[in-house]
Amino acid sequence: MKTELSLLWKHSRKRLPFALLASSLAVGCGQPAPETSETPAPSAPQADSSAQAVDPSGNLEVALGTTLQALEGDEARPVVESLFAIPQGAASKSTATVFQLRLKSSRLENEAFRGGTLSMADGAQQLTFRDDGQGGDAVAGDLLFTASGTFDFVALQTQQQRIAQAQSQSQTQLTTAVFENRQLVATVPVTALSTQFPVGQPVPIQPIGLASLVDPARSLIIRAPGVVNDTTRTYDPCTGVGNPNGKWTFNYLMTEMANQPFTGVAPTTFVREWLRQWEQPRTINGFVNPPRTSIAANLIGPWPKLSSGELNLARSPFKLIAIVNRLDLAGSNPAYGAGSAGEGRFIFAATTGTGSSCYTVPFLVILEYGVDKTGCVNIKTYAQQWQALSGLALGSAAYNAALEALTEQFAKRDLSPRKPNRSSINQVRTNDDWLAHPWELREFRLWNGSINPNSYSTTPPPALGLLNSHTVAQTPDRTRQTSLFPAYVNANTGPIIAGTYSVPLLTSGTFRSGRALVTNPVATPPFWSLPASAIPNRQARHVFSLNTCDGCHGDELGTNFTHVSWTGALSPFLSGALTVPDRADGTPVRTFNEVLARQTFLDQMANQSCLTTAFVTAAPSVH
Repeated sequence: MKTELSLLWKHSRKRLPFALLASSLAVGCGQPAPETSETPAPSAPQADSSAQAVDPSGNLEVALGTTLQALEGDEARPVVESLFAIPQGAASKSTATVFQLRLKSSRLENEAFRGGTLSMADGAQQLTFRDDGQGGDAVAGDLLFTASGTFDFVALQTQQQRIAQAQSQSQTQLTTAVFENRQLVATVPVTALSTQFPVGQPVPIQPIGLASLVDPARSLIIRAPGVVNDTTRTYDPCTGVGNPNGKWTFNYLMTEMANQPFTGVAPTTFVREWLRQWEQPRTINGFVNPPRTSIAANLIGPWPKLSSGELNLARSPFKLIAIVNRLDLAGSNPAYGAGSAGEGRFIFAATTGTGSSCYTVPFLVILEYGVDKTGCVNIKTYAQQWQALSGLALGSAAYNAALEALTEQFAKRDLSPRKPNRSSINQVRTNDDWLAHPWELREFRLWNGSINPNSYSTTPPPALGLLNSHTVAQTPDRTRQTSLFPAYVNANTGPIIAGTYSVPLLTSGTFRSGRALVTNPVATPPFWSLPASAIPNRQARHVFSLNTCDGCHGDELGTNFTHVSWTGALSPFLSGALTVPDRADGTPVRTFNEVLARQTFLDQMANQSCLTTAFVTAAPSVH
């Protein structure tokens, strides 16, 4: 008999996107690969005295916490083919039920689960699925797992009635979308089941998301003037109009992130030390991020100052561009145990000039917060709140109040006691073509003493309580293109295609980069490409390239640097269906529809049984 697997799923703390119909929904920029298997981090280094936080207890590292924050990557997850609930009595909210879950025999990763058990959560109920020939399982090792428990057939009836109502209001057949490695691979017709569930008859439990019931402009990527110019919650540095302390201002968000009452770090110090990282070179994983010294004249110099000479955060020269719901980045599949509710993001653009000559520039700052909720019931409630925005008038007082109630669930201080600064922030990312060329993407994280310090800037070393330069997600340094890149892809073809890989810090040498560059967003072939003689598996090449920062923000999709620009414009990748011939080989032709994927996922999570999240394959989180 194989080792019990339930603890792996129950206690997983690593990031993993959900999927639809056993296909990968790898959407959105994620976190760097886990470093727990690499050299353990030493005790936290001491920061420069000018930036050192003061902890009254004398042990800031312990106070800030040592829990690994928002890591990406996971062990292989089972790939589900079907799930049936077989009622043993009349339909009720807690009908005694036998569950049958079949794994796909064609997927090699499922061999790790053959003959074992899986433990999955359905609300407060823990179901043990068995393929070991015991506890009601008929045949050991056939990848058909059996469990006994209860099921809410009343909720399933409500779900079917909702589908039937949506179909009655639609002139076309309802469908749900299926994605694999971000590619739209199928649309599956959706028909409501009968709401009669006879005893002993299998009832399919399927992941269904009705994208038409989610307005992306109100529930996913929110850019409306009535929101980003809300004078109660935002501040416009060009006009001086708004509330400098509003809940969606750069001032408020950075102040909450610094969390001075806990860390002792003043918000002005917090922001100034972050900006200093463009003024000096930073060595990250052995690679040097060169300075972009024009930040002094372009941004720091013109920044309004306090009488003390410190930055006046109340007049920060950053304008809100968008608020983004990234529930689709939800981690640690709740069907297998506790999980998170993805990310919530704020996108700001730097401004330059004054008065009528003031405008936003291509220096974007993205604040990416983990939404720390556990259990499918809590995540489902959170998803319902986002979907409810689709029924409110965009930019109205009611809409903005409801949106603030959502953003405060991840933006305010002390929401994540186990993470550095007790902040929910996962990372801060920047996209810049204003300070210097070429376009450059960087990433910053709060120092965490549990993570390999090579993930952070080691010259100078990271400082507690502050944002520090960090490696970028899923992206090797460009100097490794002809050497370590092909060797890594060829050695990891299976995991790359299955979505169970994470670009490591090291692979026969330093590998993951401290920055990503986009020198030519329409280059053919894309940068992360070599001939078939060097990388025979072309799907693995494509997936790897697409999951890099520079590939996703450039040549693997042929998009131009940003997916939400400094003016709020969306790239073709976020504007609907995008058909792209393979950028290296010309074939195959792939169709992407990122917004459809996010719409589908949100509706599924808000309205379907928690057990539908069992339909998952691991996938690397990307842009």
